Amino acid sequence: MRFYRNQHIEELAEQRLFQFEQLVGTPLTPPISIERFTEQVLGLDFLWDAIEELPGETILGALKAKDRLIILNERRRPLFDEKPGLVRTTIGHEGGHWDLFIDQATLQHPPLLASDPDDTFVLRSSGIGEVEVIKVLIFFPEGQDLLREIRSRSDDPHEARAVNRYAAAVLMPRRLLCEHALRIDRTQWPNLYGLADQFNVTISALTVRLQQLGLLYVKDGKLFESQDQALGQMTFQF
Repeated sequence: MRFYRNQHIEELAEQRLFQFEQLVGTPLTPPISIERFTEQVLGLDFLWDAIEELPGETILGALKAKDRLIILNERRRPLFDEKPGLVRTTIGHEGGHWDLFIDQATLQHPPLLASDPDDTFVLRSSGIGEVEVIKVLIFFPEGQDLLREIRSRSDDPHEARAVNRYAAAVLMPRRLLCEHALRIDRTQWPNLYGLADQFNVTISALTVRLQQLGLLYVKDGKLFESQDQALGQMTFQF
């Protein structure tokens, strides 16, 4: 497992965004075209398809690395429709798996358990290639054991943190977000919802990103423009 510090992820995302800016030939403005970024910079294509889910499992998307393909789960279209910006976050998340955790030099090598099979594989949202054998094995006890092992590994907290940070850094570039966030009163929810609309992301993704950049602090449901402001107010009240 590769370990990435937040600063490295930010720098990689900024490098990719610079490449994108050079390709489009104009300065980047929100919202970032994540589909065009993913196609032109990462070299990945998209496909909507139904992804098999186990009971209690929600899969928004997956990466089929050997085909350089992001799969968006057709079964979850209602959820995507309900939460504007979620499909963009999902694409950014899978792009993060590709850019951070996929050994692209080995993609032409056949996987250990491969036989044929585009119609026999099921995709899981993970940066590990073994997920492509699940559908072949799921009907056998041994396969179910392997599935449980794969799912436990695919939930690795570092990988999840890293790809989520990558997606946020691409969808809400540090420089651009700071520039726009500093123009508004960030202690008012309507202003934050307006900013989320501007960057075409979910409100939860925006608030997490603002907190990452030190531009927002939430304490007991109350909004502050920074942690220093929150501590200052609490000290004053005391």
